Amino acid sequence: MDRLIRTLLLIAVFAVISAVGVDAWGQRRITPVTPTPPTTKQETPEFDRSRLQEQRDAQGRVVLVDTVTGSEYVDSIMLPKAVGNLYPLVSGVSIGVDVWDPVMRILGQQYGGVGFMGQVSLHNRFFPTFELGFSTAKISPADMNYTFKSPFAPYFKIGADYNIFYNSNNAYQLHVGLRYGFSAFSYSIDNIDVNSNYWDESTFFNIPSQNATVGFWEFTAGVTVKISGPISMGWAFKYRSILHESKNTYGPTMYVPGFGKRANPITGSFYVIYTLPLNKSAYPKVDNNEHKH
Repeated sequence: MDRLIRTLLLIAVFAVISAVGVDAWGQRRITPVTPTPPTTKQETPEFDRSRLQEQRDAQGRVVLVDTVTGSEYVDSIMLPKAVGNLYPLVSGVSIGVDVWDPVMRILGQQYGGVGFMGQVSLHNRFFPTFELGFSTAKISPADMNYTFKSPFAPYFKIGADYNIFYNSNNAYQLHVGLRYGFSAFSYSIDNIDVNSNYWDESTFFNIPSQNATVGFWEFTAGVTVKISGPISMGWAFKYRSILHESKNTYGPTMYVPGFGKRANPITGSFYVIYTLPLNKSAYPKVDNNEHKH
């Protein structure tokens, strides 16, 4: 009897162990444990926001993390907003006079005249520009025996400036620009000294009045600062080069109105500017000391 009881107990224990083992193996097969990957959404769903905490992701962005599920969300109010043009389309009209050449002539420059400028401000960003001026020359190179003369002649330039600080206070501008310039003028050369090898004497002759047309391009970079009320001052560095010119019997001219001496491609400008603001009620409120690009 005892042997029979022990045998039945062993069979029962074996059956229990087998059942538990099969059930555990089956559960592992049916319900594997896999973590739910975090998700990123543009808007936070409607649920208890008290579970959310601000953290930074791998890219350094601020995200909201659900402390229960581990899911990540990007709050729509935290997304960066695109900044367009803060100033109205037509925000001002300006006219100015360039006093660079008059000042340089006082300091001894042998050429120059006066130039005028007009431009329109588009969003305080783009400034289509037109320039008109008159210039003359009487140049006697120190190491040469002749005098180059050109009477007052007109020139014009057309182009545009780009204000880098376009969404900042418009009293301060940092701009770069391009111009195309053109001039049609006359010139002559007097008292050209030709030394004689036989008689040890000097022979002088003149080149009579010639006509010329020249086109050139100009790169500018400078600043404009409001001085008082509608009055501003603008300084600019200029680099220019000849694009095309008419054929001349005696070769290229040494001077071009609006350009200056051919040998000097670098010069400057100094404008006194009057600006009439337009659509001023639509101007943004900007910090005088902050530049927003």
